[in-house]
Amino acid sequence: MPFLLAVIPYLVIEALAFWAVASWIGVGWAILTVFALMAISLILAGVEMRRVSRAAAAQKIGPGRLAGDYGLLTAGAILGGIPGIVSSILGLLLIFAPTRGLIRQVLAVKLVKTVEDLGVRSFEATNAGRAHTNYGSFGAGTVIDEEEIRGWTENIQPEDFGGDHQPKDDK
Repeated sequence: MPFLLAVIPYLVIEALAFWAVASWIGVGWAILTVFALMAISLILAGVEMRRVSRAAAAQKIGPGRLAGDYGLLTAGAILGGIPGIVSSILGLLLIFAPTRGLIRQVLAVKLVKTVEDLGVRSFEATNAGRAHTNYGSFGAGTVIDEEEIRGWTENIQPEDFGGDHQPKDDK
């Protein structure tokens, strides 16, 4: 069902675009336009992929930009290869370097925001953001010998506690 919700609007848009072009220049020229756009898209995608791979081999672009360019070029080639005027034009927009650069920047900003939001949601969903209760430690603590305690209590003096508090007279 979700597939139909994506395909039906696409078919309607392509049919309306073809009808508009066919009523403007004729059916034969509209069909020729569809095939010409497909051929131009696929040829330009191959040329741009070679250009991007040469730039990567010369280390003129980084791996992130290379991956983004190849992804957008692949999407452009797929859209350009699908028969239709609108899909071929969208494919050409992804293939041309200036528009591909703009689209890559917009998608990069959106990706960074999505990853940051995922990090915040993950932090809030786990116990990392909540206060933890500490019930002490089961580790080895300091052991005080009984003899030390007995010696300390037998020899205790008020001065050992410091301060200027004097005992009150109970009179």
